[in-house]
Amino acid sequence: MIKRPDILEVGNHAKVRRVLEGLAGGTSLAWYHDGVRIVARHWFLLARQHLRVAQQIDTEPRFWRSVVSRAYYAGYNCSRCVRYLVRGSIKFDASDHQEVGDLPDDFPQRAVWSTFLTDMRKDRNLADYEPWKGARLGLSIAPTASVARVREFLKVSRSYLLGKGISI
Repeated sequence: MIKRPDILEVGNHAKVRRVLEGLAGGTSLAWYHDGVRIVARHWFLLARQHLRVAQQIDTEPRFWRSVVSRAYYAGYNCSRCVRYLVRGSIKFDASDHQEVGDLPDDFPQRAVWSTFLTDMRKDRNLADYEPWKGARLGLSIAPTASVARVREFLKVSRSYLLGKGISI
């Protein structure tokens, strides 16, 4: 069984950081911040990996279900990275998918990206679970368009985090 990094076991890293800062008396907590960034970076790298796969298979219309699924997971893991870094915690069960569009209030074009991610979640559910012929007609976003938008979301997210002084 793969063990999550210990820093995830503390729950809300932002609350823990505040407690540690109070106890540290000016001592550097760089080691703690580095651990948080390492965890978030892994989610961002996973998002990029899903995006690469979606881009590779997007050339084959018959693989539309996989394209939609990989594009969604690219957006989901990027959202997870942002939410974890900015808010301090995320959920570690399936209910976290319901939070995919719950981006921080100061995220650029928050409403647009939130709607996009929520629509991608619905599309992923359709692609993964609806076996019926013609299911593709129910997509909110065409597979190729979803790949392009997710690529843009990753760029915007990275820029947003850099603007907050967080490099991933």
